[in-house]
Amino acid sequence: MATVVAAVTIPELRSELAGEGTEGTLTISSCETHTKTHYGTHRRSTELKFSCTGNWRADDSKATYEDVVVETSSRFETGAKIPVIQVDDTFEQPQDRDPGDDAAILAFCLSLLAFGIYCLLTGFGARNGPGPGASWQRLPARTVTGPVLGGLFTLGALGALVCALVL
Repeated sequence: MATVVAAVTIPELRSELAGEGTEGTLTISSCETHTKTHYGTHRRSTELKFSCTGNWRADDSKATYEDVVVETSSRFETGAKIPVIQVDDTFEQPQDRDPGDDAAILAFCLSLLAFGIYCLLTGFGARNGPGPGASWQRLPARTVTGPVLGGLFTLGALGALVCALVL
């Protein structure tokens, strides 16, 4: 599972880090408000999102598109001009192309991969399989594989945390 998620995430991360896409300007013609409700264990919160429509023109004036829809975090007045990047067939604001989320997903995949290898080597997590203590005792070459798998898991978890909060 970690390999599949990483295979999907890597091209997007590579695109974001390389700065791929065509920069341009969206001239707003209208904005619609959408609400998204999040239910927690103790409270409910509502997130406000906006879909703004308008005409997009590349900064190099080679391409223009009409009726382009962009998801934004704030409402814009008609006629406002905002920077928007075209990547393939999608249009996004520059701040939505931050690599932090994708890097965090990739780092978390490293933790999942380390845990998956541990489970395969020890039988931990199998139906009627050994518990955590017994499976640790079944780890082959425990003095080497234990610190290696533990280090990879910790590195992935800390990397995901740092990428999600800092980048």
